[in-house]
Formats: sequence, C-alpha cells, structure tokens
Amino acid sequence: MSIRDARRAANQANKALILGGNVSVETIRKAIEALRGITITVQEMPVDQHDVPAFTADCGNLKVVYYAPNLSTLHRQHNILHEFSHLLLNHEETATGITIKGFSETFPTQPRKIMGRFSFDDDAEQSAEFLAYLLSTRISGKGRDERGGSSGLEEVFG
Repeated sequence: MSIRDARRAANQANKALILGGNVSVETIRKAIEALRGITITVQEMPVDQHDVPAFTADCGNLKVVYYAPNLSTLHRQHNILHEFSHLLLNHEETATGITIKGFSETFPTQPRKIMGRFSFDDDAEQSAEFLAYLLSTRISGKGRDERGGSSGLEEVFG
C-alpha cells in the first residue's frame, strides 16, 4: 500500500464516521462503537510504560484503549484517536500482538491480543496516523466551547 492508498483509506473511514455538531473524543468513541458494533473503553495505563504512549487490548467485542498518563492532554488525545483509528479501520484483525509483563490482571477479560506500534512506516500505522489527524481536525474545528475547553477531553480523562 502506498502513502496515497493509506490516505485514501483514512479519508474514506473519516467520511463514514457520522458525527453531530459538537465533536469530541467521546462522540467519536460512541460513533465508532455504533458503526463497528463494539464496545470501547478508555483507561489510564495502570503501570508505568515510558516507551508506549497508548495501546489497545482486543477482548473480542470489547476494545480497551490504554493511554500513558504522563503525556500532555493534546498528546494523550492524539494517541487515543490513533488507537480509535485502528479500530475504525478494522486493523485489529491484522495487527501484530505485543506482550506487556505484569499487566494482564488489569484486563476485564483475557485479551485476544494487545495491539501496539512496532513501526512508524507500515501501512496500518500510516493510515491510522492520518485518520487520527483528520479526527483531531474535526474536534478542533467544532469542539471548542466559550470557556476554551478541550473539546470534551475531560469526559474521557476525568
């Protein structure tokens, strides 16, 4: 797949995602759930991971997106949207699994696989990265309120 194909896939997925006027991480999560027929939860990583900013545990119809708490709010948002992009693009069917020791007891059910980034230049990563950017622009384009809030990010991070 070329970079052009990766961008085309991201653009098609972005267009398929129907969102209302007030776009946030939460509304994107709900739209992906409805489109894919899955449940997605977003949680802070309960262990200290310095080299993994976010990953997804694939527990069948439940997908658990974990993010590193030590990142800025916008960096966390981007990493969560990147993981959402993989789910929207159905990459969990082809993703390579990773192992993180001492972490399995925190999963709601035994994951089929844990999906994390191995490379920045493979097709799946390129299309997910571009789609995450497109989703971010949808948030920033319509998601700011009068108080200057971060477009619903607090709904996810608490």
